[in-house]
Amino acid sequence: MTAAPPPSAGPSDAPRSWTISRAGHEAVIGRGGAGVRSYTVDGVAVVDALGEWEIPSAYHGLVLAPWPNRIPEGRWSWAGQTLELPVNEAATGCALHGLVAWSAWNLRAQSDDAVELGISIEPQPGYPFSLDLSVRWSVGADGLRCAITAWNTGWEPAPFGVAVHPYVVLPGCGVDDLELTMPADTWLDVDERLRPVALRPVEDGDRDFRRGASLRGRALDTAFTDVSDAPVRVAGGDHAVEVWADPAFGWWQVYTSDYFPVGSERLRRALAVEAMTCGPDAFNTGRDLITLAPDERWSAEWGVRQA
Repeated sequence: MTAAPPPSAGPSDAPRSWTISRAGHEAVIGRGGAGVRSYTVDGVAVVDALGEWEIPSAYHGLVLAPWPNRIPEGRWSWAGQTLELPVNEAATGCALHGLVAWSAWNLRAQSDDAVELGISIEPQPGYPFSLDLSVRWSVGADGLRCAITAWNTGWEPAPFGVAVHPYVVLPGCGVDDLELTMPADTWLDVDERLRPVALRPVEDGDRDFRRGASLRGRALDTAFTDVSDAPVRVAGGDHAVEVWADPAFGWWQVYTSDYFPVGSERLRRALAVEAMTCGPDAFNTGRDLITLAPDERWSAEWGVRQA
C-alpha cells in the first residue's frame, strides 16, 4: 500500500528517512520501525525497495523486538505470572513481531555512511519490562551492516529476542529463479495457522538447502535453526548475495512472498531472509530466549553483501 503524503508534509517536518552512502553502496533507513527501505550497489537493488510514502505492510526491512515471529494467542508465562500480549495477526490469532515495528524511532547519531536510531520500551500489559533499543545501519565496500543493542533499563530481568525483516532481490529474477543455500540442520514445522508443531531435521519435509536448491514452485514461510556460521546465499542469473549474522542469531526465517494478493507486483518478487535470535513462540518455549539482567547490555550484528 502506498500512502499519500499528509498536506502538512514539508522540509520543516522531522525527517522520515535518512540516506547513507559509501563506495557505491547506498541505503535509505526509515524512522518507522528503524527499517531499511532500500539498498543499492552501483544503482542495482539488493533489497526490495519501498516507495517514499509506502507503508511496509509485510514488515519490509523492519526491526522486530522484543520478540520476532509469533506468540499464539499472545499468551505466555514469566516468573509464575501469566501475561497476555495484544493479538495483531487476526488470521493466525497470534501476537506478531514485537512492539516497535510501527513506532517512530529517534535519531541518535548520523554520518555520511551510517545512522543510529533508538527507542525505549516502557512496561506495559503483556510486557512489563523496560528496554532501550538502538540500531546502527552502515554501508561500505563490505555491504550493508546492522548492529543492534538492547539495554535493560528496568529493575528486573527482561526476556528479549530480535530479528530484522529484509527482502532480497536479484536483477531480472523472481523467487522462482532463485537458488537458496541455507546452512541449517533443523526446521520448525507449523500448522495451518503458522503455529509451532515440532522441530524436524531438514531431510524430513523437503527443507534441505545445505548444498543449495532451487526455489521454483516452493512456498516457504519457514524458521530454520541448528545453523553453522556460514552465510545464507541467494543466487540467480549471474548474481548472488549473502546474508550473514553473528552467532547470537541462531535462527533464520525464509519467506517466499506468497501471501501478497494475486496480481500484486510483490507476489514472489523478493525473498525475505531474516536473522533471528530465537524462533517462534520463544517466550513460551524458552529456546534461545535472551534474558537481560537489570542494566545489562546485549549487542550483535548482521548484514547483506554481494557474493
